[in-house]
Amino acid sequence: MTNEQFMKEHCNPWVEVADMYKPENSDCLFGDNNNYVCTGDKVAIDNYNDKVKGTSDEIETRIPAEPWWGNPLKARLIILSLNPGYVPEVNKTLAMLMQTNEVVRRKLIEYKAQTLRLEATSFLPEDKEGQPISCRDAVNMLGDWYWVKMLRQLREDTGLEEKEFYRRIALVEYHGYSSQTSGRIFPRKKDKLASQAFLKDMLWYIAESKKDKVHFLIMRAKDKWKELLTDEFFKYFNSSIIEKKSSSMISQYITPANFEGNIYQSSLVEFLKRNE
Repeated sequence: MTNEQFMKEHCNPWVEVADMYKPENSDCLFGDNNNYVCTGDKVAIDNYNDKVKGTSDEIETRIPAEPWWGNPLKARLIILSLNPGYVPEVNKTLAMLMQTNEVVRRKLIEYKAQTLRLEATSFLPEDKEGQPISCRDAVNMLGDWYWVKMLRQLREDTGLEEKEFYRRIALVEYHGYSSQTSGRIFPRKKDKLASQAFLKDMLWYIAESKKDKVHFLIMRAKDKWKELLTDEFFKYFNSSIIEKKSSSMISQYITPANFEGNIYQSSLVEFLKRNE
């Protein structure tokens, strides 16, 4: 099965959210009337937010959802994490400032829509210059430069050109909705998100079709990923799954110190450098 066939046979629920991203809307990056949620996830999110309203665990739906960065269908290394963070000073205050500039607003929201549709070619936008700023810088600013920092040493150690490195990387979140903290169980077993069914199918497809040409790096929420993908996934694709040291489960820095033995060098650095 090809990527195109997979997309024809599986309905990507995030396309409907991408369609909500209207660059002509002056509050598309942050707005009180925004509700960037897949239809099949809405009941579970509303029920959860009713219980945690006003706390740092509340799911934030006024900003664009981010179930993944880059394009998992094309990546060689897929980072598995928990969910996007929400920093009010960045994702609200800065977003409100950035969306006052029509050029920046349009670049950003169109790129985020492209990413949701699995049409992105890289982990980051590939324009390095722009007026008043590049789309790449805008994406990194709203991401608080977090993943650039987490990936910096790995990029340097591979010796790959920046463009080629980021084309080989993707990030996938256990769920694509932002929150300041993730101290409570979400979603609960009885409230599994409809979008996670697509996520599970996509990751199984990637693992089966690419086999030894893709690695999955679990940075957070191993137990949740194991529950979602099933024990069979971890059994069948064990050689493609990379885990951090148990003592470094909070840190998401991809550096030698966070991995046992030669895992960092052989399964990450050398694997990414391979030309195929």
